[in-house]
Amino acid sequence: MKIVIVEDEAAIRNGMGNILKKLNPAYELVGKASNGIEGLEMIRKEKPDLVILDIRMPDMDGLEMLKVLRQENNGCRAVVLTAYSDFDYAKTAIELGIENYLLKPVKLKELEETLKLAEKRINEEKEQKKKYSLESALTLALAETPETDTYMKEQLMEKYGFDADGNLGIFFVWLGERFQDYAEEIYSSLKEAGRNSGIFSSCALKREKRDLVMAVLYRMPGQEEAAAYIETKLASVISGQTGGRAVMGLHFCHGLKGLSEAAAGLFGALDYSLTGGGRELIYYDKILEMGKEPFKYPLELETRVKQAVAGKNSTEISRCVDKFIAYCKAGDFHPAAVKEACFRYFSVVFHAAREYGRIYQTDLPVARRMQEMMEAVTWQQIRDVFSDCMSQIEGENEEQDESLLVRKARILIGDYYNQGITLEEIADKLGVSGEYLSTRLKKETGMTFTETMKKVRIERIKELLVSTSLKLNQIADQAGYSDPKYMSRIFKEETGMLPSEYRKTHL
Repeated sequence: MKIVIVEDEAAIRNGMGNILKKLNPAYELVGKASNGIEGLEMIRKEKPDLVILDIRMPDMDGLEMLKVLRQENNGCRAVVLTAYSDFDYAKTAIELGIENYLLKPVKLKELEETLKLAEKRINEEKEQKKKYSLESALTLALAETPETDTYMKEQLMEKYGFDADGNLGIFFVWLGERFQDYAEEIYSSLKEAGRNSGIFSSCALKREKRDLVMAVLYRMPGQEEAAAYIETKLASVISGQTGGRAVMGLHFCHGLKGLSEAAAGLFGALDYSLTGGGRELIYYDKILEMGKEPFKYPLELETRVKQAVAGKNSTEISRCVDKFIAYCKAGDFHPAAVKEACFRYFSVVFHAAREYGRIYQTDLPVARRMQEMMEAVTWQQIRDVFSDCMSQIEGENEEQDESLLVRKARILIGDYYNQGITLEEIADKLGVSGEYLSTRLKKETGMTFTETMKKVRIERIKELLVSTSLKLNQIADQAGYSDPKYMSRIFKEETGMLPSEYRKTHL
């Protein structure tokens, strides 16, 4: 609770400041003034929650000061301290909306109870204002379909001119991994968008979990005018601010009840930026006109990349991937068809690399990479998945000390680590004895079969702890441990912390 004291007697003014600290250390004394004129300026500047004031003061008395504040629609709470018990003073003070009228000398207990009651009322008022703020109403509407609340609608219309049943627009700016770099600048631009446009009003919101900043548009005379402004002016500004790294979307809906569904639909359509040469702005109402070109999978590029992997030609692998992406990007294809094609092409590269001993599944979390690809919104995200795969291939090409036998053994360990496969079973699959394979593993990797298996399992546990919300017994099962307690003990021996501690540290 922020408090200002307006009192002409210095001893009382300073003494009251000391009393406040003792009554509640959370009370914040933001200023003291010796008369109504000073107090008025201080209150305008500091915007306190509560004013403690005297009535009789030079230049401007307390009640005159309070009258001016009320004329300015300043609703700060007030407690009057006075040596005068005149009924007219008390009546005027009450009419001006005070918390209490305390006669000097003030009793400490009475002051404490007055301040507690004022604090309670202020907090209730803040919660009420927060509940009916436009930002809160929109945040709630985006999370779920809101119940009809007549009072809320009235408050939104009165405070913001926002018609809860009127036409609304949603403008997304998706920033991905560059969210932290650009979010504040974009948020400021979207806050000003409505004022600058002269066509609509806007309320900006940050959605960090979705890596986007958005604006809800309202008070629009028509969708066409708003859409034209977004497409020709605002989208251009945002593109310039982000260096063309943002994907933008625009959608219209009717009322708060339609906001959540409209936002979900627009977010799901942002991947249309992958086709038609790369679109920066996705206008949802025009989606039916997009992605109509039939996709023909480029088999010749698949054959070429297989040959490049077999020949350990990293330059040719990169060239094939670049040509494949350029082919997908150029056509006006449906994004689902593009992602399926990328999924297939990545699988071809990955499995060819494994077949020729160029990569290990344990080195590249394939399931996670595939998921990233299917959720991609930009080509940069898809390129990153391919780049990760290619860097693994290039890294393995530089490893000359490891034989093909050991490479294949490690691949099999990565495939069957959670199924309790033994050294002898792997050796049998490779057509050698267990003793020979054990010797080669130790000589070439510096680790025994058991140590290699443990390392693979520990890495898998780390991945599951960070990338999923699975329980420890579920993680143990996926990592090949029958007892989660035993898994936790082994994990702590290897990492120095329990799985639960590791998850908290890395989230």
